[in-house]
Amino acid sequence: MNQPVAAAPRIAVLVDCDNTSPEALDYALGLIPPSARVVARQGYGNGGTLAKQRWREALNRHAFTPCLQYQFAPGKNSADIALALDAFEMMLEDRADTFYLVTSDSDFAGLCRKLRVRGAAVSIVGEEKTPPMLQEACTRFYTFTPAQDTERSAPPAPVQAEETSQPALQIALKPEHEHILIQAVDALAKGRADSTVGLTELGQYLRTHHSFAAKENGYGTLVRMIGNCSSLRATTKNDKAAVVRSASVTAIRRPAK
Repeated sequence: MNQPVAAAPRIAVLVDCDNTSPEALDYALGLIPPSARVVARQGYGNGGTLAKQRWREALNRHAFTPCLQYQFAPGKNSADIALALDAFEMMLEDRADTFYLVTSDSDFAGLCRKLRVRGAAVSIVGEEKTPPMLQEACTRFYTFTPAQDTERSAPPAPVQAEETSQPALQIALKPEHEHILIQAVDALAKGRADSTVGLTELGQYLRTHHSFAAKENGYGTLVRMIGNCSSLRATTKNDKAAVVRSASVTAIRRPAK
């Protein structure tokens, strides 16, 4: 007696562009079996992310639909909500039964659980830093190692001793950039006894949550940018460059409206 042929899985590949690099598209698509049907390829991000040439080229090359989501407030990522809503809608309307979510953001753990309860299979393609809660919430987790770009892979610049004056900076720190920088340090240092934030950790947070890089905004390096912020000071922790909030400064100077 002939066995019924199983239908090919209908796959939706949804990418959190604000939380990964363009190379992840090649890796994620390479995981999909040849017999599967990819019914949706969509990349979600804010204006700063999707405007970058590398993302434009990657999305076009792999026939992804860019889903632009404006940030209505600093630090608020509306792209996450849009991705989650689209995924759930595809599942409820029976347009897809298998999801490949390209992200390292633990906020998607709830979406994974909801999709799986409804019978969908969910694979996460994330970096090694992906929190355990997201890795456990999905059906299968794939580790993606991004290409090391210049700013991300460069070792932290040596931090001068506090008594050594730093060289004069060529560009003044804009109030809106100062606000973003301080807000990021406060968010990362929350709950830490020493209130110290690693320089690499801070750079990654700024790129992920604010699509901001010191070099791209004319400050040369993140260390130079910090050196021009009266509310922060550079230091070291475990022989690595770090940042700490100045104890004498309690107020954040917010950008003028």
